[in-house]
Amino acid sequence: MKNILFKMIFPALCGLMLCAAGNFLYGQTRPKPKMEKIKLAKIAKVKFECANPCFREVEDKFSSIASNAVDVVNWPDRNGDYSPKASFKIMYSDSYLYIRYQVEETELRATFPEDEGARPWTDDCMELFILPDEETGVYYNIEMNCIGRGIVGYGPSKQGREHFEKERMDRILRFSSLGTEAFGTRIAAENEPFHWSMIIAIPLDLILQGKDVSTLSGRTARGNVFKCGDDMQHRHYLTWNPVGTERPDYHRPEFFGYFEFE
Repeated sequence: MKNILFKMIFPALCGLMLCAAGNFLYGQTRPKPKMEKIKLAKIAKVKFECANPCFREVEDKFSSIASNAVDVVNWPDRNGDYSPKASFKIMYSDSYLYIRYQVEETELRATFPEDEGARPWTDDCMELFILPDEETGVYYNIEMNCIGRGIVGYGPSKQGREHFEKERMDRILRFSSLGTEAFGTRIAAENEPFHWSMIIAIPLDLILQGKDVSTLSGRTARGNVFKCGDDMQHRHYLTWNPVGTERPDYHRPEFFGYFEFE
C-alpha cells in the first residue's frame, strides 16, 4: 500500500516543485521595460536677471545653450502615428530658473486662457518636473499649455499634491510665440507644420524649499520634461528621459534624469 501511495504522490510533488521553481525563475528573469541610459543635462548659469518684459534678452542668452530633445516614445500604442518634435533648453541665474521650449507639430490646442481652473495636460502642453533636493523628496510639476497657462504642483508623490495659489503663479513670467489668448484647436495645412516656442522664468525661491537649499549652484537635481495633449485629436505622450511604466505616468521620480547645475 505504501509503495502504491508513494507512486501516486511522488509525481504530483515533483510537478508542484517544478512549477514553483519555474515561477521563481520566471519572476527573476522576466523582461523589464527597455530603458536607455539615464540622461543628464548640464545647466549653465547666466549673469542676467529678468525684469518683465525681458524675453528678447532671454532669447539672446538661450542662443548659446544646448538643446535637449523630448522624443522618447514610451507608450507607442497611446501615441499612434503622431510624432511632434519637441525640445527644451534650461539655464539659471541667482534668482530665476529659465526654461525654453521649442515645438514643431501639426495640431495645436489652447482652451484655458487663465491659470485658475486650468488643466494644461489636456491642451497642447509642455511640462517640467524637478526634484531640487532628494533629501526632502519634494518634486515640482510645472505644467503649461502652449499659451503659457497652467499649474504648479508639489509634494513627494502623485497623491496629495499641493498647488501654487494665484499669488505664486503670478510671479512666474511666461511668453509664448502663440500669444496668450485661447483659440481652441488648430490643424496645420498639409506639409506646413506649426512652429512655436515658449519661455518660462520661475523665481528660484518658489522651488528651493529644502532646509539646506538656498541655491542651485553646484547641485545635481533630478527631473524630466514631457510633451503631451490628453484631449487633442492626436493624443500623445513624449518624454526626455525614458519612463518604464506600462501606462503613461509622469509622476515617477525613480525615472527622472539628472540636471547638473554649474
